[in-house]
Amino acid sequence: MSEGQLSPITNDSSAVYIRAYKNTDLQDCREIFTRGMEQLISLIARVILPKYFQRLAAFSAFILPIAALLQWSVTMILLYIFTCVVLFALLYVLIYVECWKFINSCLETDLGNIEKSYMSSDGSRMLIAEWNGKVVGMVGLVHNKSHKPRVAELQRMSVSPGCRRMGIARKLLDELLKHAKDQQFETVELTTTSAQTPAIRLYKKYGFKLKTVFPHHLRVLADLQYACFELQF
Repeated sequence: MSEGQLSPITNDSSAVYIRAYKNTDLQDCREIFTRGMEQLISLIARVILPKYFQRLAAFSAFILPIAALLQWSVTMILLYIFTCVVLFALLYVLIYVECWKFINSCLETDLGNIEKSYMSSDGSRMLIAEWNGKVVGMVGLVHNKSHKPRVAELQRMSVSPGCRRMGIARKLLDELLKHAKDQQFETVELTTTSAQTPAIRLYKKYGFKLKTVFPHHLRVLADLQYACFELQF
């Protein structure tokens, strides 16, 4: 896709255009990515917290009858319940902190200078979705020294929350894969989390195959899986 080429799709008589990134898009891209990742925090919590709740419920089913036999006071039982609530709150705080570490890392590295990270290297590209004159989506393709020859990596796929279910992610992916083929890449790789099920369904529809799965590096968050996919042309 050339620098000025636009690819329109329509929704409610309004056009969505996919185009190459411009320097004036920097702040919009950072905001779209941040807002998308903020929503991901709750999705990750839904993956991790229910499993800990099940474990706590099983433990409580064991400990409370013993507490009755030992004739725990109401104060002791309330203290036990309070402790459980605090542990869950701390677990959510841990999820929140880890997500924001990742967000800040991205904002300080490749999203700190998108022009350099995605528009200056051979084959790399950041694509933008524009609707009614506003930037509403983004996706990047990067190839650098850390990648094998003819292999590129899809990164930072994100669509504004208010503009989802409009086919924007599909259109971004269509144009990105077209660009990858034009640049003669043979494989496109990506990494996502088990909490991002809509994205995983989309990638599978396009033929991406699961390559590897590994847990979060913190044991307490190990129920969150990272999935690596690849698409070979």
